[in-house]
Amino acid sequence: MVLIYASEGQDQPPWSIDLVEAGVLLKDNADCARTRLRRRPGGPLEDSRLCVEHNVLYSWDPDRSAWLPQRPVGAGMALVLPRANGGTVRYVTGSMNTEVIGGRRLQVLETTVTTMDASGRAVRRLRERYAVTLTTATGGRFEIPDPDDPTAWRTQQIFELRQIR
Repeated sequence: MVLIYASEGQDQPPWSIDLVEAGVLLKDNADCARTRLRRRPGGPLEDSRLCVEHNVLYSWDPDRSAWLPQRPVGAGMALVLPRANGGTVRYVTGSMNTEVIGGRRLQVLETTVTTMDASGRAVRRLRERYAVTLTTATGGRFEIPDPDDPTAWRTQQIFELRQIR
């Protein structure tokens, strides 16, 4: 499968999904899959082991030999995850919707991802439509705080999934 994204109206290098092995028994009481993804032609092949348990997506970290939570994948959820630099990433999900891309119907989850620094100050926000079955967003908007108005955000980048082949 190939995913074609556009950013600011310009097509980006295609992502290729070389393997999706669903229904793999990796984690007790979880729905799991193995994936193999290349985010740019000639780029490194990323192998992932992913599981959904209680509406949270986990990935296997071979360095820690542990399942680590990645994000909530159910409607109306919130999850805060620590970052190595002392900051946090806060996920807040909205409703589940359907969109059609390349003739394929996808369930997408409205999600806001806010990155906070170690002092708790928001430094970046992503408002996205996340497709659990693709384990990636189908579109979104990256934003940064507006220095002139502490309650406002400025758009930094917009992206959309244009094609699935």
